[in-house]
Amino acid sequence: MMTIVITGVTSGIGKSLMQMFLEKGERVIGIGRSKERLIKLEQLFKERQFKHYDLVKADFARLSDIDEAVVYIKKRYNYGIDVLINNAAIVPQKKHITEDGYELQFQVNHLAVVKLTHGLLPLIQMVSGVVITTSSNAHRPAKFVSNDLEATRRYGLLRSYARTKLYNILFTRAMNTYVFPKTGVYSYAVHPGLVKTEIGTKDTSRLYAWFWRMFTRRGISPDEAVSTYKYLVYDHARDDACYFYLCEPEKMSKRAASDAYRDALWQATNQLLGLDFEH
Repeated sequence: MMTIVITGVTSGIGKSLMQMFLEKGERVIGIGRSKERLIKLEQLFKERQFKHYDLVKADFARLSDIDEAVVYIKKRYNYGIDVLINNAAIVPQKKHITEDGYELQFQVNHLAVVKLTHGLLPLIQMVSGVVITTSSNAHRPAKFVSNDLEATRRYGLLRSYARTKLYNILFTRAMNTYVFPKTGVYSYAVHPGLVKTEIGTKDTSRLYAWFWRMFTRRGISPDEAVSTYKYLVYDHARDDACYFYLCEPEKMSKRAASDAYRDALWQATNQLLGLDFEH
């Protein structure tokens, strides 16, 4: 039985991933920000008679919530984590600065990924586990602006989302460059495809939510989107590829493949969060 941590489990891909792994008999710790949705999810799991699961409330718009989640997981699952899936993300319509002082998308979609991974790394290292982060081919048009990483000078929800998806790949590559050789923890980024999820209907206007539903109506269901994650967990023999789509290595943008951007983001992020991945 593997122990798997998944973020963003109350809807969409995260919910489908958690159900899929529970059906396979794994132990799954799911993290979500909505207490009400977590209660509904627990009711569903009880109806389906799942046993080996845990649901943790944490809002990644507050970095302190991540610290609390890490403390809880380390205490209760101190025997190791086989898989961490960083899936939670947000696409707010308007620019919002969190209580931690960061633009909301930048914090939830990027900083939280780094902070949670760093916090749980000792447990993942114990079993030479893997880290999987949900990115997207939406990263392709994104620019890397070192003096405006949060994209706050001229906020646009899709522009900012694209940048955070670029950061997900750059972080994955940095993990494999600097962390994997010392820990044996390998990282992947996944493009799940166009998926009919609720990500674009939360924290936004009714009009934009309608546009999002129209945009994704031809997409695949979340249940169909889990195939690549399943492949990376159960079937993939590591070949140094790190970005996948439909169970195959996917070509990333030139910016995502840039070593200079990888290193710049790695250094800036660790400095912002006060992290040291070597300790």
